[in-house]
Amino acid sequence: MNIFYEEDGGFKVGSILTDNTTSLQVENTHGKRSKIKSANVMLRFAQPSLSEFMTQAEKVALDIDLDFLWEACPAEEFEFGTLAQEYFGHPPNPIEAAGALIRLHGSP
Repeated sequence: MNIFYEEDGGFKVGSILTDNTTSLQVENTHGKRSKIKSANVMLRFAQPSLSEFMTQAEKVALDIDLDFLWEACPAEEFEFGTLAQEYFGHPPNPIEAAGALIRLHGSP
């Protein structure tokens, strides 16, 4: 299983080595191992590979119409998965959800 997570103000992906309820031991695309707090995990996914996931999510983010995305935002607090569903018109797959989060993060 793989994760899409936030670390140091950016998004990264990693393969889960150990899942300890409140934290995970992961290995990134370069082989570096890190301990990640479970609260920083945005998504879990099985496919595609780590590098393909980030490439595809970044492409989705670039294709998102930012004005339309903000129009779909509710006034109250929301989860990015809910907003992604509103934007795409269907429950988002992990790549679409990650793309929406990347786009939101880049345009606060």
